[in-house]
Amino acid sequence: MTEEFRRRSAGWRRFTLYLILLVGLAVVAYLGRESERLQSLPSLDRQIIEWGIALAWFLVGALLVNQLRRTVNAMASRHPSADIRVLSVVNRALSAVGYAFVLVIGLNLLQVKVGSILVGGAVTGVIVGVGAQSTLANLIAGLVLFAVRPFQLGEYVSFRTYLFGGVEYSGTVVDVNWYHTILEEGGVRRVLPNASVVSSAITVGAREGNKLCTVPLPYAISFRDFEAKMSEMTGGRAVLAIKEFSADTYTVQVEIPSDLDLEVVREAIAVFRAQG
Repeated sequence: MTEEFRRRSAGWRRFTLYLILLVGLAVVAYLGRESERLQSLPSLDRQIIEWGIALAWFLVGALLVNQLRRTVNAMASRHPSADIRVLSVVNRALSAVGYAFVLVIGLNLLQVKVGSILVGGAVTGVIVGVGAQSTLANLIAGLVLFAVRPFQLGEYVSFRTYLFGGVEYSGTVVDVNWYHTILEEGGVRRVLPNASVVSSAITVGAREGNKLCTVPLPYAISFRDFEAKMSEMTGGRAVLAIKEFSADTYTVQVEIPSDLDLEVVREAIAVFRAQG
């Protein structure tokens, strides 16, 4: 416990040190540009020095932001309940804020009117914003997924929504970023927009790496008999559950380990049809 506390304290000390250095460097660079000695120099010499100060700020500022991000990563990775998706959000948010700070200070050092740029680009921003509605929807949906966490990386999930035309997409979750959720299954990589994922009916029914399929069975086939046959053919490694009922069939979800071939499911169905 003492060792863990010592590590966390050291991490926070490094974070505070880098943050103070970043802010302190910004103050020093600004005061240096505004100094009377610099202002008394010839115009050309003054511009060269100002550009040098701005360039040094961009380089050192970006380095300090990167060190801040790495320090936060190191502290978070030691936490036993750290979630890689939350860590990704923290990474990107810290990078965005840090680099934006470096950029704004750098533009001020170069005597660029940041406010004028923002006001002048307001109309353009509105036009771009209207055209980027889907992008914003996916970004907001990504934040919802990070906050709610309906599934984890490595879990086998299925998504069904009207946006897919009723088609169900399944696979192992390999990545969830701000814009897309990425599934993999059988060498196939599916990239789904986060907005469609949020509006989907999500089935999380398999362990990491397991295969999941749904099988419609006629009512003439007993679920218990089918379950027993699947258990026999997979050595007791199959997990079955009834999911829904329709007029002529009922749907069974079958989960088998990744080292087994889905052919065993087809063979079990063939056995029952032959008996029928």
